Amino acid sequence: MNKTTLEVFQPTSLPEIFNRIGQIEKKLKQMRSATTRAAGLTPAQFAVLNTLWEKDAVPFKDLAAASWCTPATMTGIVDTLEKKGLVTRQANPDDRRSLLVCLTPAGRTIQRQVPSICALFQNCCQGLNAEETQQLSELLNKLDKSLEIK
Repeated sequence: MNKTTLEVFQPTSLPEIFNRIGQIEKKLKQMRSATTRAAGLTPAQFAVLNTLWEKDAVPFKDLAAASWCTPATMTGIVDTLEKKGLVTRQANPDDRRSLLVCLTPAGRTIQRQVPSICALFQNCCQGLNAEETQQLSELLNKLDKSLEIK
């Protein structure tokens, strides 16, 4: 299939829909990788920084949940970001048992070097209006819930 055929392809069965979701995921990963590679970051590191740029000083467990990874994986990501001087760990004043991940000045500065995920998505998804975006979100959430293992 050429690009024109792909652009107008309308999946009619669930296997075709899942194949399309896989194709979209691959394209998004390529976009994210290209963006983050320019800043010397992995996509996972970028996701953590992106979360912290929106709200600094986030507990580990919340950061892991926002990044869709385990706390153990998050520890490795934060370790690497800490070695790069982009984040620090600080005691959580609200919970002595947890630590907060906080941006350093260098972590804030790097934000200007890489476009935000929102800007990436807005530029690549100009064909969707606000209503369609909301509808897509609702349908994907519904699909996700239907695939949960019971």
